[in-house]
Amino acid sequence: MIAAAILCWLLATVTPAAADGAWVLWARTCSLKSQVCGGDWHRRETYEAERWCRAARATAVNKAFTPEASKAAAARGTVEEYQCLPEGTAPPGGKGSK
Repeated sequence: MIAAAILCWLLATVTPAAADGAWVLWARTCSLKSQVCGGDWHRRETYEAERWCRAARATAVNKAFTPEASKAAAARGTVEEYQCLPEGTAPPGGKGSK
């Protein structure tokens, strides 16, 4: 259930508003034991609009709630945090990489 709580919090994260343009889906690892998200952000995909990035983020989070993915996350002891940001905006709390 800790994983579910972390993922629900991630869905509620507010993304800054920006003009139309490319948006990037970023991901980083979160420890289930310490409940800390750390490490570098990794660029996943680039989308033409914010809504497409947010849809991809929601899909990734929904996949994490499947029984198979939940079991795998528990075995690894980690889940992923996702964030959509406008192209050219660095993720907070850690450097981004391609």
